[in-house]
Amino acid sequence: MSPIPTTSPRALAPPLFLLALVLAPPLWSHARADARPAPPADLDPLHAAVQAELLRSWELLQAQPEPAYWLQLAVVDRVTWTVQATHGAAGTWTEDHARLGDVDLRVGSPELDNTHKIRDAGWFSEEERARVDLPLQDQPTALRLGLWRAVDDSYRAAVRQLIKVRANDAVKVAAEDESPDFSAAPVTVDLRPSPPLVLDGEEWTDRVRQVSAVFLEYPEVHDSNVSFRAVDEVQHTLSSEGTRLRFPRRHLRVAVSASTTAEDGMQLEVYDYVDAASPDGLPDAETLTRMAHGVARRVTALRHAPLVDPYVGPAILRGRAAAVFFHEVLGHRVEGHRQKDEDEGQTFTDKVGQPVLPDFLDVDDDPTRARWGDTDLNGHYPYDDEGVASEPVSVVDDGVLRGFLMSRSPIEGFGRSNGHGRRQPGAAPVARQGNLLVQARRTVSYDQLRARLVDLVRAQGKPFGLIFDDITGGFTFTGRVTPNAFNVQPVTVWKVFPDGRPDELVRGVDLIGTPLTTFQRILAASDQSDVFNGSCGAESGWVPVTAVAPDLLIQEVEVQRKEKAHDRPPLLPPPGPASSTPREGT
Repeated sequence: MSPIPTTSPRALAPPLFLLALVLAPPLWSHARADARPAPPADLDPLHAAVQAELLRSWELLQAQPEPAYWLQLAVVDRVTWTVQATHGAAGTWTEDHARLGDVDLRVGSPELDNTHKIRDAGWFSEEERARVDLPLQDQPTALRLGLWRAVDDSYRAAVRQLIKVRANDAVKVAAEDESPDFSAAPVTVDLRPSPPLVLDGEEWTDRVRQVSAVFLEYPEVHDSNVSFRAVDEVQHTLSSEGTRLRFPRRHLRVAVSASTTAEDGMQLEVYDYVDAASPDGLPDAETLTRMAHGVARRVTALRHAPLVDPYVGPAILRGRAAAVFFHEVLGHRVEGHRQKDEDEGQTFTDKVGQPVLPDFLDVDDDPTRARWGDTDLNGHYPYDDEGVASEPVSVVDDGVLRGFLMSRSPIEGFGRSNGHGRRQPGAAPVARQGNLLVQARRTVSYDQLRARLVDLVRAQGKPFGLIFDDITGGFTFTGRVTPNAFNVQPVTVWKVFPDGRPDELVRGVDLIGTPLTTFQRILAASDQSDVFNGSCGAESGWVPVTAVAPDLLIQEVEVQRKEKAHDRPPLLPPPGPASSTPREGT
């Protein structure tokens, strides 16, 4: 899937890889904003080249008729390893090395600069950003030449954009939120050691190949994949203010998936994975084999499960489903830049200090947290992509809205960044989620939660309730042009009957709704939580995120039919031990 427009952030679709971060012991200090820290003696060649070109470019930009007032150069030095296998055969172990640069440059003033939104200009009003692919060799001149061209292109684009911004601002009505375009941030120097990741490619190739052979035992699995992916990167961020950052990010994922086609043409896929920040956190061969068997059995069962018609009634969202629900319904709507964009729905802009959730729920976004129990969190990072240290943010406390996730673009009442300016390389940073943590002050056991669900089904006179167990992802629309709604995409859904019949596995529904209505219907939470690690795509690209939540009982949800294809399942049986081979002459 690809990123979609700013009014429609797409979120939490689990891809084949995600980024994560390992923290090393910090070596930091603070300096004044006008200070010029001397380069440390142990600077690596890449960092030294970026710093040299930053200082040279900054001096030259001050002599231009429209001088820049802020410049940041960032480089991600990334090595990626991958291998995949299917049905007992493995592909090739591959290693890829890339250096991706970004130039963030501002002209004008912090009150009004080239990043200011041009109103009524549509999705394509911004200048195209310069793509920066840097040499892999540590050759200072070559590295600086690549950055020089990117800075030059970025400056020209910024000046053109500022002209449009000033003209647009002169003919439009006053904005509802007249906050500046940029805020100050502490200057930080933090240069962390970045030892390279060492992997045994032969061992992982053999492991995924052996595990993938499990699917040969399941003739109704039409396609399968077992994959290993590791990403080891070093982030360099340097700004004209004096910030100098170098820190590692590391993420490993082993994933198992299986797909099939039901008799009615619906494509069904079950995906399971383990994320880790080091090889020690990944499953051994035996555990991975059990994962593969579990995936195969689940997708086979789904192939024979009945469809569910559109339905309104009580439901339980298990932890992962509840986590995705909160990421979509709440998380995107408390991202700071959406509060002053008048094309946004601004669901919570004027609700600070007001109840927005039941009083037993708290929501925080804490990128500083590396783990939840035994699980590494994908949304963990020490500094955001604007060079600001990440901070825990209290979003909702006792059900009351307290704050927003902020980049360096201030909004009314929130004048500084809290370290949530994030982006995929090649995009401009905006406020984004990191680790969204939903916690309940009052809880019951899951068995009690389920018993309350059955009571609700009886009280409402419904034939059944639903339990949303597993989830693939979801998306939401936050703008005014489209309905301000969400869609959460479950895989495993169960019917729960009031007469005591066994639960029934069903398929073919998406959970839909609107935020304020759905929040009012949350009744209770269980005493156990689950983690959803994923990747979120929005206007600043794809970024790694995590959502954590307890099981939730909801008084009323709505489901609609899931999109489906129309092709019949395979007409011929798959090859294998059970297949018969025609003899010669027959």
